[in-house]
Amino acid sequence: MPSRSRIHSPLHLSARAEILTGMRMGLPILIGYVPLGIAYGVLAVKNGVPAMWAVAMSVLVFAGAGQFIAAGMIGAGASIPAIFLGNLMVNLRHVLMSAALTPYAQPLPPAARALYAAGVTDELFAVQMADFRAGAPCSGWRLFACNLTAQSGWVAGTALGGISGSLVADVKPYGLDFALPAMFLALLLPLCGDRLQLATALSAALFSLLFTMAGAGRGSIILAAAAAATVGLFLSQRKNAPRPPSGRGGHTAASPPEEDSA
Repeated sequence: MPSRSRIHSPLHLSARAEILTGMRMGLPILIGYVPLGIAYGVLAVKNGVPAMWAVAMSVLVFAGAGQFIAAGMIGAGASIPAIFLGNLMVNLRHVLMSAALTPYAQPLPPAARALYAAGVTDELFAVQMADFRAGAPCSGWRLFACNLTAQSGWVAGTALGGISGSLVADVKPYGLDFALPAMFLALLLPLCGDRLQLATALSAALFSLLFTMAGAGRGSIILAAAAAATVGLFLSQRKNAPRPPSGRGGHTAASPPEEDSA
């Protein structure tokens, strides 16, 4: 039987506090993932994916957009290589997110860092990046608790959708298909703390719309992200560039030469 001093050691209390913090961070995402998981479970079952396999995909893959695409392609009779390539295209944005998180996740061991990255979604990226920017340390307890809390909502929703798939004809009348964009907008707004961040976010939305109208399809996500990042870099450099001293015509007024004393 472990001693009381061991149970209440500072290390144990610190880990417990980090886990609880991570769970609180992931709870709003869990709530948003449940209806979205239900929508995916219904779609998967209606496209011929057994409910058990739909749940297994949510546990092992945990990629919302990729799973929706896979379910639709399975229903259309697509080949496994085609499904793989389709998921690769839509999930290329994770390369950008991983690159942004890498400096903060360096304290984690390589294996833990890879496992953590595999569980990061768009919404988790937004929450954890905001936490890091606020000065939070890199805690594996906090990060994994946050990821697993959010994923539990996705898995539970998938199970509910898989079970009720035969009873629900269409999820659109219930608004379940709008759960993800609504939640992502709610997570994005707190990150737009100044004009630079707001301008970058708005440019990303504009570029995404333009690339989609131009026929880029799923690739519009990557193209818009790259274009908006370029805009953000340009605006940041312009904001931080040294400004010339004020004066007429933007030039420093020349001081009159000193007269030699007689």
